[in-house]
Amino acid sequence: MPLVKGFSAVVIQRLRVRLARRGPARLLSHLQQIDMVRRALQDAAWPVSKTQAKKPKLKVSFGPAISVGYESEAEYFDVDLQAKMDPARSQETLSPHLGDGYALVSVKSIPRFFPSLEESVNVARYVVQSPLLAPTKSRWEDFWRKENFLVIKKKEDREIAIDARACVRQWALNGDTLELELRFGPGRTLKPERVVEAVCGFQPSDLVDDKGLLTCFISRKSLAFEKGSGDCVEP
Repeated sequence: MPLVKGFSAVVIQRLRVRLARRGPARLLSHLQQIDMVRRALQDAAWPVSKTQAKKPKLKVSFGPAISVGYESEAEYFDVDLQAKMDPARSQETLSPHLGDGYALVSVKSIPRFFPSLEESVNVARYVVQSPLLAPTKSRWEDFWRKENFLVIKKKEDREIAIDARACVRQWALNGDTLELELRFGPGRTLKPERVVEAVCGFQPSDLVDDKGLLTCFISRKSLAFEKGSGDCVEP
């Protein structure tokens, strides 16, 4: 069917793609990562639908932003297609066009009525590694016994208090390696380094250098949605 000028193509299929970013890719910002994905989709010649606008854009939506310096095994985006694609074949066509340090983890077809990625996740699991963590287990145990643990988060025009105890869903410390599950959403989002800093009594300069780059290793291992029952499901 020919497309009518000025209108976006009918969406035939939606694919959900999961990427990993490692090594040099961790130095990209979230916006740079978005640009990389859009270029890769174009270079791979995926039949991506476009928005209705004077300058149409590819209909791609992204999951929660990733911070500069983080590695990740859970970078998601959804793609609306104007022609059907086999998920297995689509992996073969996209992988060669991804940026350095990126790897394609999975591609699956999802119903078009599924909620957006932003609505589908509210928990992130991280691994944080630093020699500074090794002697801090008693601090984490004290933190876990508390009902509340307020952390001040600075905004451009104000400061807000966020309950870190409510944000932390689970934690486990093994030597210098911390596994940390954090809830996030409106009014309760804290970066893992900020939680570690507050719980362990570190100074900001202990985890971030004078250029704002992390001096510890942080990797986002997974994203999930925590249901009212407490169970978590990955998107």
